[in-house]
Amino acid sequence: MDHRKGPRPTTDGDAAASTGDSLYGALRVHLDRGPVPFPPSLTGVDLRLLRRLFSPADATIALELSALPEPVSTIARRLARANEVDDVRRELERMANRGLIHQTGPTGRERYGKLPFAVGIYELQVDHLTANLERDARQYFDEEFGEAFRSSPTRQMRTVPVGAAFRATSPVASTADVRAMILASPGPFAVLRCICRHGKDLLGEPCRTTTLRENCLTLGSGAETMMRRGAAHPVGREEMLALVERANAEGLVLQTQNAAAPSFICCCCGCCCNVLTSARRLPQPASRFASTHRAEVVATECSTCGACTERCPMQAICVDTGGPVVDRDRCIGCGLCVTSCTSGAFRLAEREDASLPPAHSSALYTRLFRERYGLIGTAVAIGRHLLGRKF
Repeated sequence: MDHRKGPRPTTDGDAAASTGDSLYGALRVHLDRGPVPFPPSLTGVDLRLLRRLFSPADATIALELSALPEPVSTIARRLARANEVDDVRRELERMANRGLIHQTGPTGRERYGKLPFAVGIYELQVDHLTANLERDARQYFDEEFGEAFRSSPTRQMRTVPVGAAFRATSPVASTADVRAMILASPGPFAVLRCICRHGKDLLGEPCRTTTLRENCLTLGSGAETMMRRGAAHPVGREEMLALVERANAEGLVLQTQNAAAPSFICCCCGCCCNVLTSARRLPQPASRFASTHRAEVVATECSTCGACTERCPMQAICVDTGGPVVDRDRCIGCGLCVTSCTSGAFRLAEREDASLPPAHSSALYTRLFRERYGLIGTAVAIGRHLLGRKF
């Protein structure tokens, strides 16, 4: 399936026309025109998700939003409601509080835009999640969306080693030190409930790895946004560091936004996380993750305690008569084998293809958009934005 088709020149209302009378089909097409795909599903779960998330009125508004946030007056004009700016603002604020659209800017000068399904709309449903919505989301991750999410040259998320699993001896390695990220961030810091574990709880399949639920970590602008919406509560820097250490102790994989200054840090388990569980079914999951390191082992130093095989979320380690062996096609460099090894047989080595991540969130999504649509497609999108037209 080709998810790399560029945006075509359109009029502001033609998405609906292109899908006949299907409002949600039009919204699916519109959400797919962004840095992160929202591909069609052969089973129809994509449209079922949109119906659960967006009322018809919400979908009508979302169809007129752009990938870059815009002032309320621009959106009201596009909706043919230029004389109802205050009403449109209230509707947009309600949708933003429901996690359906993006909101940025100070009070009175807010800007609004469309959100990707993930990382975005799905994660923001943590306080509105239902069992049916969770089932549909997991099905979509297992089908077309999961493949599209993992297939971009630049990933939205990257795996970072836990604890003191390696020494930061290069510029690339230094960007994988999660403790350094927290120490360098000016804050604020906040935590919210993990959407994946919450979803599994709703399905009657509680996490087998940890009892922690509030350990989705946000910092900087991400923390400000989530606290403003009431979805997260503030914590101090030391509490953030303590949650990272507990994640390591309980065998959780740290996945940050793929940026040198990330806005979130996920503490993921192999039994609940949509990203990990869907990738583990692949024959070579390592190729689908952004990471800077890979595990290595000195088999002669191994005590064959088996802790590494139990902790590995990708089933990348096997132990035979010659000792443990790391499958390089499956290892995502999380470092859990290193921090669980009492004999010191494991270490993390920097990958040959490791590279510096984008500097921040905006740079990440700019790169994702450019990779999908190329320089010409990106220039067209910017031109549309400057003319006040959606893309």
